[in-house]
Amino acid sequence: MAIEISRLYEFGKYGLDVASRVLFRDEQAVALPPKAVELLAALVEQSGEVVSKKELMGRLWPDAFVEDANLTQNIFLLRKVFGEDGSGQKLIETNPRRGYRFVADVRL
Repeated sequence: MAIEISRLYEFGKYGLDVASRVLFRDEQAVALPPKAVELLAALVEQSGEVVSKKELMGRLWPDAFVEDANLTQNIFLLRKVFGEDGSGQKLIETNPRRGYRFVADVRL
């Protein structure tokens, strides 16, 4: 049995425990569906880099055919959690026809 070492990424008032698949805001767990947490982990682990839609779809749904709308819906959900309503700092940047980039400063 493989043991996954806990990795905690911190950005702003948030923390992401990748091994436990839990997002924290001010040390309080934030309720998120598993796919949204997996998507966030993929973006945070490659912070500052554009992660292609193809790569994200392959990671989140490796053995299934799903529409791009599933990815878009999870991005929307994450932005809602982060309060990205156009008035604040964005954490997830869309690169049209390429993918998404996590733009916050991340500490491990």
